[in-house]
Amino acid sequence: MIIWIVILLLFVASIVAAYFGARYWHWAHVTLVVLIFLSAVGFFVLASETLRINAVLRKQVNALDTQLAQVKANTEALDRGTKNSQVINQLLGLEVHIPEEAESIPSLNDLDHRLHLATRLRGRVWRKVAPAGFDPQTGTVTVTIESPQPSGIEADKILFLFEDGPPAHPDPTQGPQYLGEFRVKEAAAQQATLVTVNELDDYEKQRLAKSPGNWALYETMPIDQLEIFAGLNEEQLRKLLPEASVEEYIRQGTPVGPDDDEWHTAGFDEEGNPVGPENIDKAAKKLYQRRVRDYAIDFAELNRRRVVLLASIAAVMQDNERLKAALASAEKLEAFRVEEQRKLKIDLAGVTKERQIIEQHLATVQQQLANARKLLGQAIAENRRLADDLARRGERSSAAPADGPLAVRQ
Repeated sequence: MIIWIVILLLFVASIVAAYFGARYWHWAHVTLVVLIFLSAVGFFVLASETLRINAVLRKQVNALDTQLAQVKANTEALDRGTKNSQVINQLLGLEVHIPEEAESIPSLNDLDHRLHLATRLRGRVWRKVAPAGFDPQTGTVTVTIESPQPSGIEADKILFLFEDGPPAHPDPTQGPQYLGEFRVKEAAAQQATLVTVNELDDYEKQRLAKSPGNWALYETMPIDQLEIFAGLNEEQLRKLLPEASVEEYIRQGTPVGPDDDEWHTAGFDEEGNPVGPENIDKAAKKLYQRRVRDYAIDFAELNRRRVVLLASIAAVMQDNERLKAALASAEKLEAFRVEEQRKLKIDLAGVTKERQIIEQHLATVQQQLANARKLLGQAIAENRRLADDLARRGERSSAAPADGPLAVRQ
């Protein structure tokens, strides 16, 4: 501000000097002097502004040099790794993902090596897979693969299909799910036709039909690892995992309790080396160890149980149908037997009536027979008496002639 006031005063003084000099100088000289003064003032202003800009830019250059040196140090630390705590703290301040309380960070080559080992163990994965059609009758799914190009999927390969994305909490069934095991029927550059390996039930068919996409295809079923949630505290674990299984993740590496079985107990010697199950009694410390799951075997076993259960259900349903048919036949037979029993009762009533008549007739016949026997006995006795009488008479008349034994007296 003071400089501009001084310049203004000098400008006024130059005008006054030009006014008084015009009395003795030619007007061209006076004009030239004023222009020279104005040019000098302009040069002075530009020079001062140049110095100011140079100072500002120099300060910025120095700051950028300092930042560049820091960025180079951070880049070199990320590229080659470092144990410098100052650099690590700077990277933490830049929100670079580094494990808490880490004393060093690995180099990119080390990370690439670890990534190569992890991906080799995991197998290939195709992400950003979109559904392009689903046939519930045959269990056939058509998908399109965004990258890589070409996808590299081969025919007759077994792939595991997942919905990609973070799990839902607290109800995991509302989030991304495992969709099933499929065989590649046909494969093109960026498209593939998948056929389900296991028979899908109605729920699985509806889930596939309603899935919006963003799928992931795994060449190998993901394996369970003890280190997968290492470094996370209890609060973070409860946000990620369902209540049914979070406790075993929280207890990982803690001392075992009296109720823990041998399958969740790991023994270690005084140097921290693991001890085999045969020497578990000699372990210096025993820690709780979460059971590592083989999901491929677990899903295969669950599917085997489901097949057995479905076969049992089908057998029971078939037995029910047979029992229904047998019951219907038994009911018909029962109706026939009831009708037959009714007819037999009618026949029995008739036979009973006839029997009564026969018994009555038999009694009459027996009575007549008894009477006949009685009369016969009387007749025989009478005949015998008459014979004896005739015999006596014959003896008395044996001397006199007679007409014969059968002669009848007149």
